[in-house]
Amino acid sequence: MVVIAGPSCSGKSWLIKQINSDNPSRFARRVQKKCEIKGNVFANHIRLTGLCNKLKKRKQLKFKKRLGRGGYIHFDFTGGQQKLKRKILCELIGCADQVIVINTVVNFEQWIEFNKLRKVQQPDHGSSTFVKWVLKLHANAPLSARECYTYACDRWQQYLETFHLKKCITVELRQSIFIDQVERDQLGFVDLTRLQEAWLKIRFRDLLAKVP
Repeated sequence: MVVIAGPSCSGKSWLIKQINSDNPSRFARRVQKKCEIKGNVFANHIRLTGLCNKLKKRKQLKFKKRLGRGGYIHFDFTGGQQKLKRKILCELIGCADQVIVINTVVNFEQWIEFNKLRKVQQPDHGSSTFVKWVLKLHANAPLSARECYTYACDRWQQYLETFHLKKCITVELRQSIFIDQVERDQLGFVDLTRLQEAWLKIRFRDLLAKVP
């Protein structure tokens, strides 16, 4: 199973389209080669939203059958229904023989601009509550918005560390580069102490509950 993960507007959909394309970009081919993606994995799109709806209706989910011989998941860790989606992701990972994670990252300031642009150009697309709140927070308290974005990215990394993964790589698709070690300053992340993180969770409790 291949998990293409990242915050909204980080290039996940672009990468999926490129890998599925008859004429993928050079960087998309490099990603596929580095991850050692074999077989027809990208023919099976496992849609988490559909699985969430079935689970809400208390329908039994046959994870092994849904995964079949392989598949891929588009995972936005700043999207809605995080607790439910991560629960399903955990089940799917448990059913997969091998799990490859491709983390897509984007600089904080660019992330803000891309989401603002999407709001104007794709009004029907819709943004998650987390994204809307951070955009609003950024207008009044940019440092607090940066801290919340950092928290969301760090929490995702901590979540991944709980699994045994065959391969986990990080890419900056806007720059077409692989990142062996995340440069926090380059990505606009803030170094949060435990005390700062605890205070952040109290101050923005409702917001950060969206990214458990």
